[in-house]
Amino acid sequence: MARMRRALMNNLFLTLGMLLGVMQVVVGHWVTVVLAGREGPGLLLGLVLAAALVAANASALPALRRARRAGGWGGVVARAYMTVGIATLLLGMTILVSWAGYLPLVGLLAALGVEPEAVFQAFRVLTIPVVAALVFMIVWGLTGGQKKIDHTRVSVSLRDLPDEHRGLRIVQISDLHIGNGMEGAVLDAMVARVNALEPDLIALTGDIFDFDPRFVEEGARGLSALRARLGVFAVLGNHDTYTGTEQVVEGLARHAPGLRLLRDEIVRVEGVEEPFYVAGIEDPGRDWTAKGVQLESLEQVGSRRPVEGTTLLLVHRPELFHQASRLGFELVLAGHTHGGQLALPTPGGRFNLARLFFDFHRGVYRMNGSTLYVNRGLGMAGPAIRFNCPREIATIELV
Repeated sequence: MARMRRALMNNLFLTLGMLLGVMQVVVGHWVTVVLAGREGPGLLLGLVLAAALVAANASALPALRRARRAGGWGGVVARAYMTVGIATLLLGMTILVSWAGYLPLVGLLAALGVEPEAVFQAFRVLTIPVVAALVFMIVWGLTGGQKKIDHTRVSVSLRDLPDEHRGLRIVQISDLHIGNGMEGAVLDAMVARVNALEPDLIALTGDIFDFDPRFVEEGARGLSALRARLGVFAVLGNHDTYTGTEQVVEGLARHAPGLRLLRDEIVRVEGVEEPFYVAGIEDPGRDWTAKGVQLESLEQVGSRRPVEGTTLLLVHRPELFHQASRLGFELVLAGHTHGGQLALPTPGGRFNLARLFFDFHRGVYRMNGSTLYVNRGLGMAGPAIRFNCPREIATIELV
């Protein structure tokens, strides 16, 4: 099962393309039968349509991915296709869940003498508002929901914190995905927001870039404007690997020399008398949904963790918290999950898509005396859609 899950996730776009074909048939069937009240195409024709759409989507995705990166009208079409595709997947899964509850209910009520037609009409009355609400959620997520930015403030209590470090403010940003809508004036505005908080230290926890190496120079120049009293520190994420690790490293070194990129290392922060350290682990760039992941690089950095002073650990994927807490890191900052980008309208957005893949998906977690904060990110993976999961700039205050 784990091997199958890994294979599906490592071929995510192909998996989504195949799933999209099925969901297109599901949505089409619901619109025809439930919304319009007409007779469906039948099982055999439905299977043929699903097979054709699966093949079409799976074969079209590689070309669409290339077009999306190339920009121009082809990029516009590719982005629109992917946005509509995500909406179709969400609608299709909701409809499937509805049918899964409807079918056994028909059998149960039929045994009690209730006519199937009456049950179906009740099903229509119940599911049409549900699907309409989901459509509203998707539309809002693509417009106002994805534009909102939260400024989160979190106080973290650390053992034996020196007086000099009490009240120290770490501003964390993550998952900018420069090249996927986060460039130019948009990036400049985000940098200005961060600087306006007058942070003592800035931490950038990976996925600085999205896929396209053409944006490395422009993005690095934009990030060079980040300012913090004790410095700006960053680690690379899996999307930086997709962009090209060495191109990203070289671009940041050349165009953002004030940004300290940590590549499986630990450094002492200058500007304070009491020792304060920042450690950073570079993401391996593979198995992005792996649970219980253990990295030899983190083990080695952990063995060099100074006994005296406070150590802040920057990682991209939060699943490393199991290992980091065992190694004694007091405070860990991570990103990667985007908080799911889509969350049910419940307090804290705890019921979100990231829960399907990660143990630690957004917010504060504590384990073995260590604290983890998972940032929801400033950028987007894929379509620019967020619902009940705004973009985030987080201020972590040490107390």
